[in-house]
Amino acid sequence: MNRSPFALALALAGQIAQAAQGVPAVAAATALISTILVGRAHAAAIVAPDVVADWLLPRYDTLAATTAAQRAAWEGFCKAPAADGVAELKARFAAVSDAWASVEFITFGPVMLSLRADRFNLFPERRNAVGRSVAELIADPTDERLQPQRFFRLSAAAQGLPALERLLYDDGAAAALVAGPEAARRCQLGLAIADNLAGIGKDIRTGWGDRTSGLLGQLVAGKADPVFFPDPDSLLSRLVTDLAGAYQRAVDQRLLIVLGKSPEEAKPLLADRRRSGLAKQTIVAEIASAGDLALRLAKGLGTTDQAVLARTMEAARAAADALPADIGTAATATKGRRQLEAAAVAFKAAQASVATPLAAGLGVPLGFNALDGD
Repeated sequence: MNRSPFALALALAGQIAQAAQGVPAVAAATALISTILVGRAHAAAIVAPDVVADWLLPRYDTLAATTAAQRAAWEGFCKAPAADGVAELKARFAAVSDAWASVEFITFGPVMLSLRADRFNLFPERRNAVGRSVAELIADPTDERLQPQRFFRLSAAAQGLPALERLLYDDGAAAALVAGPEAARRCQLGLAIADNLAGIGKDIRTGWGDRTSGLLGQLVAGKADPVFFPDPDSLLSRLVTDLAGAYQRAVDQRLLIVLGKSPEEAKPLLADRRRSGLAKQTIVAEIASAGDLALRLAKGLGTTDQAVLARTMEAARAAADALPADIGTAATATKGRRQLEAAAVAFKAAQASVATPLAAGLGVPLGFNALDGD
């Protein structure tokens, strides 16, 4: 049972006024208060910096760790290229891809600096920007642009996961990494990208700090930050807004863009991570992480609203799990399209639940997210 403070005041005033008429009205007022308190019995105060500390930062820890492990794998591979080593590189790539998907929808904080999000994962790409950038760097006989002090200044299309995916999964790419005239150059480029991703992962995590330092320390202390949080009280609103954006991102960028208006107009080549076969896994990781955030925030709601939100988030998670492995191919067939459309409906329902009951119950406004206006 949810009531605004104004509605609650009116109800109580009415019951108190009736109390002068006799005992039954007093009993009714007592019952009303009891109902409200029972509805809120399991609600907890939501402190936004705590959510950052126990939900977001562990995920950034994972991102930093997986990108560091990926860089180490590339360093080892390039010293002694071998076919079985490519499998290790692919496994490291998948781990980083999952780690990024779990935080990709968070658009505030240190990830905002220096186009880190685009440099980490430029998606969706346009006009084959990634393919052209990779081909150009492979053909360049000099090492200047692959040096760390220069590489991070290149086009975002050359710096992140989509570029690394092409080095690992394009036709003939695995063999070209092991032997042939381009093998050494491809290794150098792969290592440059892996090093860049590790640097971004580390810088994002370092920028957040902990409860006594960095951006989190400032927020815990209630101090404004001129770059990230001129109003530190807006943190909870930003969390809820980005949570809604997670579901919108999954629908707009990973499903609808591939579906098109009909099987004939489907665009399977636009499926995210299609080369690596991780299109479904990326959506699953994103939806699971968003659901965990929703349930963490829902602790501030009454038991009824918590249950409603939990059911909606579980339905979204189940819909993601039920997606076909090949999103692009599914978009071209009637049965596959029904699966993608069902997932889109479930994700949209989850997005709506972020507004009501979550944002409404927490008393925070939903702002514009990074996808609004696209």
